[in-house]
Amino acid sequence: MINPQVKIHDNYSFEFKTGFVPDNDPQEINEFKINTWLFLPNSLDINRDTYDKNRFYRDVKTYLRLITPTYTLRGILDTPEGPLFYMQKAIESLAAQPGDAETIEHYTSQVKMFSCIMKSALRDEAVLISKLKSEDEAISRINEFASLSWQIVLRYRGLYDLLKEGNIPDKEYHTFLFGDEFVGNVIEQHAYFLMKKFKGKEYYDKIMPILTGLMGKEDEHKRKMGFNLPVEGNEEHNKLLIIKRNILKKFVESDLYLQTIKKKDGAFAEQVLYSIAAGIAMIFATLVTFFATQRYGNFTMDLFVILVISYMFKDRIKEVTRYYFTSHMSRKYFDNKRRLKIRNQEIGWTKEAFDFMPETKVPEEILNMRNRSPLVEAENEAYGEKVILYRKLVHLSLEDIEKYNQYHVEGINDITVFNIMHFIRKTDDPTLTLYLPDEENGFKETTGSKEYPLYIILSCESNKEIYYYKYRLLFNRNGISGVSELD
Repeated sequence: MINPQVKIHDNYSFEFKTGFVPDNDPQEINEFKINTWLFLPNSLDINRDTYDKNRFYRDVKTYLRLITPTYTLRGILDTPEGPLFYMQKAIESLAAQPGDAETIEHYTSQVKMFSCIMKSALRDEAVLISKLKSEDEAISRINEFASLSWQIVLRYRGLYDLLKEGNIPDKEYHTFLFGDEFVGNVIEQHAYFLMKKFKGKEYYDKIMPILTGLMGKEDEHKRKMGFNLPVEGNEEHNKLLIIKRNILKKFVESDLYLQTIKKKDGAFAEQVLYSIAAGIAMIFATLVTFFATQRYGNFTMDLFVILVISYMFKDRIKEVTRYYFTSHMSRKYFDNKRRLKIRNQEIGWTKEAFDFMPETKVPEEILNMRNRSPLVEAENEAYGEKVILYRKLVHLSLEDIEKYNQYHVEGINDITVFNIMHFIRKTDDPTLTLYLPDEENGFKETTGSKEYPLYIILSCESNKEIYYYKYRLLFNRNGISGVSELD
């Protein structure tokens, strides 16, 4: 199964987050194909000459990570053999063998996994609550959110005693503190998120004390432990706080990120074909030399001229043959291949390829989904939209993924961030003046924003099932203004 999402990453970047979930059969090797079609206005001057493969891959940044094991807040608290249970067992093992490298690695992994699972559960619960319309249900769920969050962190922090009794080394003790501080930050983040969502509601004064009470207890704990808190008006302090929180986030989530080994796809086949191209050219030059020598003899001016001409043709034959082989290779091979590993255990690979596509080669179902309006179709006939195809092929082995640890991991997330700075270089001024009639002065001025549409169509193939998604992204010289999924 493929679960894609497209959203704004920052002012000049948008993000594809694609979940690849293998079938439940551990023996099955799962293959996923996803084709991303980008339709660009011709006025942006994006084409093969101005935007080649190297520029495209400089604009694309890909993160590959395991999908976080799924737990609810209630599940984290009540599951007999869940994250809190594994956390306690890891600390007990570390206390028994404080110097064992494998035990330390397992303990560190449990701190990170607990923190990631908690983050995912808090996010899912906060998003679900934010969509509730009923006052009673919203207040009840927020009460439960605050209560469960606090009970979970109390259970986690209660393990401090085990650490102290076990004479744990300072490095591993600080690892536990990192998880504590990270989870506290995430609780506050989602508490503020809920306050913002419900601010302005008639019952906000019933919700606010619940969440401020939770955050007050978190702030008190942070002061006690010496964790940093934001300080109003102290820009230097807050800047360092943001840096620290980003480092904490990377540390905690590092256990889910995959090791990747990137290389050019089909490199050996390419060299073989290039050798064949050189051989074909050499055969031509050798035959010309052989027959010219037979006819004109050695060391004659005629032979000299023929050899020079044959060398010129030999060079061109080699290049034309290489171009022919390269164009045909692109149908079978991709630009890059990444081998995916977890702690040196290979779980699969991904391949990716980029190219401009003439509209005559775009599948009919994709053009039908593009569904241009009559005006846009008229413009397209005159100037032509530019079409980019970004292909991705993914192979995963569920059996190898499940060797990872005690948790059930569904699959991987492919997070691809695409920067549009090259697309906005030749855009017009973002604000234009418009005129309206006015009885007193004859006219009056107003302004409008000039934006450019980027249409994105995803074709996803998994287990012989094909399904499509369509998005529209709007941007101008000031950056991205919005992205929306279309019917």
